[in-house]
Amino acid sequence: MRKRRLPPLNALRGFEAAARHLSFTRAADELSLTQGAVSRQVKELEIELGQDLFVRHTRRIELTAEGEQFYRVVEGVFDELERAALRLTRRRSDPAITISVLPTIATVWLMPRLHLLVARHPEIEAQIVSSIEAADLLAHDADIAIRVGRLPGRRYERNQPRIELPMVTRWDGVHADELFPDRLVPVCAPALLTSDVREAADLLAYPLIHTTTRRYAWPDWLRANGVRYEAESDPHLQFGHFFMALDAAREGRGIALVPDILLAQDDVARSLCIPFSSEIASAGEYYLLVHESRMEDSRVQIFRSWILDEAVSLRTRSFTPMAE
Repeated sequence: MRKRRLPPLNALRGFEAAARHLSFTRAADELSLTQGAVSRQVKELEIELGQDLFVRHTRRIELTAEGEQFYRVVEGVFDELERAALRLTRRRSDPAITISVLPTIATVWLMPRLHLLVARHPEIEAQIVSSIEAADLLAHDADIAIRVGRLPGRRYERNQPRIELPMVTRWDGVHADELFPDRLVPVCAPALLTSDVREAADLLAYPLIHTTTRRYAWPDWLRANGVRYEAESDPHLQFGHFFMALDAAREGRGIALVPDILLAQDDVARSLCIPFSSEIASAGEYYLLVHESRMEDSRVQIFRSWILDEAVSLRTRSFTPMAE
């Protein structure tokens, strides 16, 4: 039987962490070792391989060409080991799946519908966590994530409003299902309008409500509609999330620019009107994101199938502006 000739595994861990951080100190912090211990592990590996893996400068390190090549191999092996271990050690008896969702999508769209899933599948318990941060699906911070942003490799037009939010920390092994496009529409309380709005430029006569998580929404949307916008001359209101901007709009404090999917809820739609509509979509879409290591979980499959059906139903709906 062939005996494997593998480098020392502890030394490989030290090398991989040091190469990823390009720092013995940060690698030591991650591995709960001393900086000297990591340095000795790397030196042990270099002796074993007969190659220098790092160039050591006074205050920094960098990979040699051989070190860079070796790191790519080790990184791939470690990623595969991590995925395999997660598949085996995931507690199948855990009754809940964790779903990380953007705060407004959770509040306005997902939570009001969740009872439909529970009624159909009472064995499914869903734990909702709201976040705008990039989801780390490989580390299983969540089983499923719903995010908005640019899909790698997908092309967008230059005039489409930007979406700066990162969706995941790493795309390796992440499966993405498109839920719906991100189309921004201006909304306000009907009583706010004192004159006809015939074009996008007419909106500048009213207070504009901005959302900090999408800071370029108004400037980009106005520019895409042929309107020059001077941020310095706009004494705008600003809120942290779209659901806050929606509340301010319903109170008559100004005009908010929000994704049209948020208007699918009747209680939202009844209190607002769209003074001017545009078909321009943002440079990004809403996605359901699942790591490949979770795709075989029956609970994930059930939730994925259900929410994709809900997304199809949502896309077939249209919002009719409230009559004044």
